[in-house]
Amino acid sequence: MFGWFATAFAEEFDNHSNRIGPASLLEDWYAVVQRSEKEHAQIEACLEDESKCTQHMKSMRTLILRGRDLKPRQKLSLVNRFINKERRYTRDRRSNDASVESHVDQRQHWSTLLDFLEKGGDCEDYATSKYALLKLLGFKPRELRVLIVYDRTAREHHALTLVKNEELGLHLLDSDNAIYRVRPFHYRYVYSVNEESIWDHSLDREPSARRLRMRRSR
Repeated sequence: MFGWFATAFAEEFDNHSNRIGPASLLEDWYAVVQRSEKEHAQIEACLEDESKCTQHMKSMRTLILRGRDLKPRQKLSLVNRFINKERRYTRDRRSNDASVESHVDQRQHWSTLLDFLEKGGDCEDYATSKYALLKLLGFKPRELRVLIVYDRTAREHHALTLVKNEELGLHLLDSDNAIYRVRPFHYRYVYSVNEESIWDHSLDREPSARRLRMRRSR
């Protein structure tokens, strides 16, 4: 029975009709994608030579070197625990007002992995940092997303890291160390992003897509 629910859970993200377009439509997100690409050389230098690591990068280096040969499911647990335990959490910058609807084009501040290792961050920064670490451990961009949800219990918006591939199926990595294999009842999906695309999972897809097109034309 659990396998059926897990399969149905994964299939929720197989519907490409909710793809709005390329990641560049969401300017603030795409800016951090580009900054992350620029950081890649610094991270690679650190992995090759510890003396080139900043103090904040040393634990990341240890995790990556030890985690490369682990099985995919073990990598998920390793990254989830590392980010959730080691870094400072700051409150989300978005409104907690339950009457406020979240839209795909809502402006947000996104941090790179190195930003997060130095300063900590909110749930979106946790999610993007897990995304970046999983890439460094061998996951492909097409297998990863940052998923924005509305938490009906906390009455605020929240971010998780979504991982989906043939071996694992679909998993959601949360900031409380939970890793979900079935859809959490208290989360309503809003949208998801990776460095390639944006997907709108809300019931209000057409207006959100239209807002993005209007923003791009400015």
